Amino acid sequence: MQVRIVHIFHNCFVIDAGENCYVFDIPADRFRSKKVLSALQESLAGRKVTVFFSHSHLDHFAPDYREVCASAASLQAVISDDIEEMYPDLDFSDALIVEPDEKYDFHELEIETLMSNDLGVAFLFSDAGGLRVYNGGDLACWDWETASQNELDFTRSFFRSAVDRVVDYGVQIAFSNVDRRLESLAGGGELARAVKPQVFVPTHSFGRTQWLQGIHERMGIAEENCFIYRRIGDVQSYDIQV
Repeated sequence: MQVRIVHIFHNCFVIDAGENCYVFDIPADRFRSKKVLSALQESLAGRKVTVFFSHSHLDHFAPDYREVCASAASLQAVISDDIEEMYPDLDFSDALIVEPDEKYDFHELEIETLMSNDLGVAFLFSDAGGLRVYNGGDLACWDWETASQNELDFTRSFFRSAVDRVVDYGVQIAFSNVDRRLESLAGGGELARAVKPQVFVPTHSFGRTQWLQGIHERMGIAEENCFIYRRIGDVQSYDIQV
């Protein structure tokens, strides 16, 4: 299966997989420059689009996502339940609202959710073509130096359990936070080495991407298995074995 992965901004990426496009965590307008909006709309133009929103933080959720995705031929949304609670005045009647640690059939997708240790959920999903994807949202190994030993133990154990679930699911593409402020890189390398996806995509850059050059070496994975991007709209094609 030929897929294209497009970097939009921060945790927002597009998987272009034949007639379907999967989009993750479109940010609110305060995080969207004209280049970000243009790259996103160009990637979705005329396509059958499913957008996933992991939680309600505005770097991960655009309340105006319908307008932002107007170039798509069709649009369906999978939305964490904390977003519905945070935005009671928005109409989500046509969206799939998901809770943590549940399974859903949604059109041609099979979706599983994992509880995040930040807010909302992480996603595992498979489509009719056999593509299997993990997108972590803000689920990560947030082992900050200021945390107590009990907090560190809980965080690391929680993350290891999440990694085990992703391993069992057998994903070909994995998106996970890689944070340079943490020695552990927020667990990105740990997940990549355990899951061994055909493509690992580091996320949560807030537009600061230069430091990602060579990140595969620090994570201990092969360069060809890591999508290393620099600019808004950077794209890489992959032949995914399903």
